[in-house]
Amino acid sequence: MRGEIKRAVEELCRAQRIVIAGHVNPDGDSLGCVLALTHALRAIGKEVVALSADGVPEIYSWMPGASTVVQETERRDFDVAVVCDAGALSRIGRAGRAAVGSAPKVIDIDHHVADGPFGDIRILDAGAAATAELIWQVIRALSVASGLELASAEVATCLMTGIITDTGSFRFMNVTPRTFRLAAHLQQLGAVPAPIAELVFENRSLASIKLLGRALDSVQLSPDGRVAWAHITAKDFAALGASDAETEGIVSHVRAVKDVQIGILFREIPGKAIRVSLRARDGMDVNAVAAQFGGGGHRLAAGCSVDAPLAEAEGLVVAAAVQAAGRPLPDTP
Repeated sequence: MRGEIKRAVEELCRAQRIVIAGHVNPDGDSLGCVLALTHALRAIGKEVVALSADGVPEIYSWMPGASTVVQETERRDFDVAVVCDAGALSRIGRAGRAAVGSAPKVIDIDHHVADGPFGDIRILDAGAAATAELIWQVIRALSVASGLELASAEVATCLMTGIITDTGSFRFMNVTPRTFRLAAHLQQLGAVPAPIAELVFENRSLASIKLLGRALDSVQLSPDGRVAWAHITAKDFAALGASDAETEGIVSHVRAVKDVQIGILFREIPGKAIRVSLRARDGMDVNAVAAQFGGGGHRLAAGCSVDAPLAEAEGLVVAAAVQAAGRPLPDTP
C-alpha cells in the first residue's frame, strides 16, 4: 500500500484541479475523509471541489469546511479525482460519477474492498476501522512531499469524526490498536472526542427523534429471532416534515434487539427506490446481502436500494438476511 500512497501523492502534487467525492447518504467517515483531504490540499494551493451527492446531513453541518461541500458540479476539467469510502463507483451518485469520470486519473481510497476496486490508484485496506485511517496516511505523506505541516486541528477533527462514527465510539469489533493510536494523535492535534460524539449522537432534531419512534414501533423479528427489521414510510416523513438524513443511526437501534444478528432499516423516499441500511454483529456479513441488490459496504455495515414497493422490498431483503444469518462466517466460534 505504501507504493500506492506514493503514487497518489505524486499525482496530487502535480495536479491543480481536484475533485473529491464520497458516497451517497454520507456518514461521518465519508464526509470526514472528503473534508480532511480538502483542507490538506487547499493548504498546499490546490483548487478542490468537495462533492457529496446527498449534501451534508444536519448532524454533520458543524464539521470544519462542511459549508463548502456541493451536491453537483458542471466542471469537467479536473486533473485528478479522489473517491473516499464509497465501496463502489456507483455509490457516489450520478453527478459524482460524471465529475470523477472526467478526470484522467482516479484515486480510490477505502476500507470497503469486497465490491471490487476501481480507479488508477487504489489505497485499500479492509483492516482499517475507518477510511479516515487511510486518509491520514495520505495527508502525512503530502506533508512530507510539500514540506508543509498539513495536520491542522480542522483536519484532525474531520478524521476523528470518521473514526468515532465508523467505530460507534470505539465499540465495534473493527477497532484495532492502530485506531486508538491515531485517535490519540488526532486529539493531540486538537480533535476533542467528547463534543464530536455529542454532536453526532446526542444532537438530534425533534423530527429525527420522532422518526426513531415510528421506526421502533414497526420493528419485526424473523421466526428464528436472528433478524430484526423496521421501516419508515413516505407518510412518516411527510407527517413529521423529516428528511432521509434524519434517519442516521436508527438502524443501530434495530440491531440492538436481544439475540438479533442482523438489523435492517427500510426508508420509503418519495420518488426514489427504497433505501435499505443493514447492520450486523460480528460473525455476519451484510455486505454480501447488500451486494445481491446492487449495494455494498463492509461485513458489519452496508446499504442498498431496491426499486420495488416497500412491502416487496422488505420481503426480498429480509429473506436474504435470514439466509445469511443462518450461515455465520467460518471463523465464528
